Amino acid sequence: MYQCKHFFHSHGKLLLTGEYLILYGALGLALPTIQGQSLSIFEKNIPSSSNSILHWISFDKINHIWFEGIFQLPYLDIFYNTEKNIAVRLKNLLLKSKKIRKNFLVNSLEITAHSKLEFPLDWGLGSSSTLINNISKWAKINPYMLIGPPFTGSGYDLACVSNFKPIFYKIVNKKPYIKPIEFNPPFKDKLFFLYLNKKQNTSESIRLFSSKSFIHKNSINLISSITLKITLCKTLKEFEDLLLKHEMIISRILNIPTIKEIYFPDYLGLVKSLGAWGGDFVLISSRKGMKKYFSQKGFHTIISFEEMII
Repeated sequence: MYQCKHFFHSHGKLLLTGEYLILYGALGLALPTIQGQSLSIFEKNIPSSSNSILHWISFDKINHIWFEGIFQLPYLDIFYNTEKNIAVRLKNLLLKSKKIRKNFLVNSLEITAHSKLEFPLDWGLGSSSTLINNISKWAKINPYMLIGPPFTGSGYDLACVSNFKPIFYKIVNKKPYIKPIEFNPPFKDKLFFLYLNKKQNTSESIRLFSSKSFIHKNSINLISSITLKITLCKTLKEFEDLLLKHEMIISRILNIPTIKEIYFPDYLGLVKSLGAWGGDFVLISSRKGMKKYFSQKGFHTIISFEEMII
């Protein structure tokens, strides 16, 4: 008889400020999302002479299986998989967890793991970071120990997915500085998230940024200042002006136009990139006829701040 022995949950994430400059010491503001990913662990004791296995099943938002794999314990040999690249990556995460926590995934157990996404797989809210965080909870280890080289990101996502509040995030002496904060703007009913349906590869974006950019200390300080100031804004106008300034700073460093300049130059409200430029979601502020405007341009997924953010 299988018994549910463990249940873990991690929130999704969105990066409001900081972007690539977090890698250079800038202060960023990250927002945990209501939707995330869960991990349920079912175990059954078996005779010591039997083969111990881990049966992993990943479900999407509508409960369809999008990945399945069977691994023999304790070495995680792959018996069966529906997608080799995912199976190998999962195996490596679990082996790294075992190396850190010796009594993790031992013999004499038959384990079934159900991983369940609460948001569409292509939304870019952190299907990888929520998985890593859930596995680290299961193994009782620090999630940052699982991302080591060749990981190239700032690590803000792991900090965000395990918090129940927005966070300030900064890298200090190559270590993450995390401070949960209150961020409940009085104009949040005017803020929405627009899905661009352009999945962005964060590692590739960072590589391109690093290869063509020289970062002035002044830019880092300006971004950090904007991050602090937007949490104190009382009016939407002040908030929009600060984030427009943020967009222009990153645009100059990247030497590419902003998302608004490329796709929505005649929109009267704010359009702010989130995280890696050019993909997933952008933050927008509402104006009259907003939904019609974006729908006519082929963008139909608009989610309110209250529906998205914890």
